[in-house]
Amino acid sequence: MSILVLLETSLSMIYRHAGRSILTILGMTIGITAIIVTFAIGRGAEMRIRAQIMGMGENAVFIVPGNVMKQGHQRDVDSPSKLTFTDLFAIKTQIDEVAEGTPGFEISENMVYGTINTKERLMGVSPALFAIRNVKTSRGMLFNEHHINQRTNVIVLGAKLAEILFKEEDPVGKVIRIKRIPFTVIGVLVAEETFFGTEDQSKRGYIPYTVAQKYFQKPNKTTQDVDFIALKLSNEKSAGEGLRKITRALRQTHHIKPNDDDDFTIFDQQSIAKSAATATEIVQLFGLIAASISLLVGGIGIMNIMLVSVQERTREIGLRLALGATQNLIQAQFLIEALTLCLLGGIFGILCGLGINELLGAFTSLPGVIETRPLLAALLITMLIGLSFGYYPARKASQLNPVDALYNL
Repeated sequence: MSILVLLETSLSMIYRHAGRSILTILGMTIGITAIIVTFAIGRGAEMRIRAQIMGMGENAVFIVPGNVMKQGHQRDVDSPSKLTFTDLFAIKTQIDEVAEGTPGFEISENMVYGTINTKERLMGVSPALFAIRNVKTSRGMLFNEHHINQRTNVIVLGAKLAEILFKEEDPVGKVIRIKRIPFTVIGVLVAEETFFGTEDQSKRGYIPYTVAQKYFQKPNKTTQDVDFIALKLSNEKSAGEGLRKITRALRQTHHIKPNDDDDFTIFDQQSIAKSAATATEIVQLFGLIAASISLLVGGIGIMNIMLVSVQERTREIGLRLALGATQNLIQAQFLIEALTLCLLGGIFGILCGLGINELLGAFTSLPGVIETRPLLAALLITMLIGLSFGYYPARKASQLNPVDALYNL
């Protein structure tokens, strides 16, 4: 009996018990769907995070107060650990690998234009930040050193913030109020892509840091304190040495003893990419664990239904054995039935996974990336499950004694 005939027989039996077959392959379908979606989201997340990291700016470095890695939680700009203008001066004057540097202040305030009132992040920086992050304007201009020195009340808006405040109106030249203080909009940045679960930087506003000091000085900060320092290294080849020198300079200005931990944290593209990759792997791991449990349940379900099928078809098996069918042929038929059930579950799972991925891309900012390898791996997994969980029922069917089978029925 050829493989095609066995396959036709298997499909006929599955169709004859369609309701039972659908319930049987449900666990397999859910498991494969979970695998496809998990890998798609993981790959999509990796690509989007890498794109955002590149959006930080080439060879960009950000320094924040406090040892974030040791604390194990999101940093607080009001941390007792401090960064100062002295730190920035030491870095810029002592380290040749640093090409650009700016102090930074973070403020969360209500921004008002007409009847629209929104609370977003306000960043007080120097023009160097725009060079560090390599950002451009879609309208207007960026502020410059003249605005810094004159403490001019000007603001550059992120694309989303401009849309929130002004809708379709041109923001350039308009005046918004922050704490009742008027700020003239001089530019709007080009829109930035945002990944699900990360802060939307295009909803930020940027003002000269001297203006931030003038109006938004925090009570627990001195005029020398800054919330963060942003730097740009001269080239990627010297990045490692540059980071080591920055660390040494800060430990020296902070008078940190040799055996004590840093009271600051340095973020560069490589460290952020590594952390992001670890987080993505953890998410994928949990997704795969859930998928594996579903596949295990699906495999057990297929084995049970195949055992029921053997019991129901005892007479058929006995007749075929009595008429000369070999044990290998009987075993092959039941194995192919199990494989067919698993492959159908796998195919439905792949289709569901592709559909869910399309829905995620259409309705969320979390589109997945479908690659060929996970699809092929999913089909291979279904075949292995079919062989593994279908072997025992197939073996049991092939070892039935034809005389006993016919006698019992």
